[in-house]
Amino acid sequence: MNKQLKFNFNPFKEGLNQVLGALEKNIMEVLWTRGESSVKEILDAFSSDRDISYSTVITVTNRMAKKGLLKKRKVGKAYFYKPIYDREQFYEFISKKVVEGVSEFSFQSAMVHFLDYMAQVDPDKIEYFSKLIESKRKSKSRS
Repeated sequence: MNKQLKFNFNPFKEGLNQVLGALEKNIMEVLWTRGESSVKEILDAFSSDRDISYSTVITVTNRMAKKGLLKKRKVGKAYFYKPIYDREQFYEFISKKVVEGVSEFSFQSAMVHFLDYMAQVDPDKIEYFSKLIESKRKSKSRS
């Protein structure tokens, strides 16, 4: 991931809305599903009950391109946009940055809360993380 994404993290929102605005999230979902699309195609993918103007989508997609989320390509008079990162690459990048940011406050506290959360959500993950930690510990001692 060579281009640095620009985003703000809001822990009080849910899911992708923690790092993307509502329309940005919707645009990314369309592009991850459909691939490269024009503004018209993006707008057509939204449900008909949404009242979003063509110019609003143009403005937001252009801002997303400046943030490093989208590539922009001109074909004739139309611009086509596609995600720079697929969904998994994006989640990986965001997760890494959030963990790094939270760890700056208190690494120990961040890890304790992470493990507590994993134990509640999926207790089997504790075993996975235990093995991962042991694997990292062994590879560190070999080097």
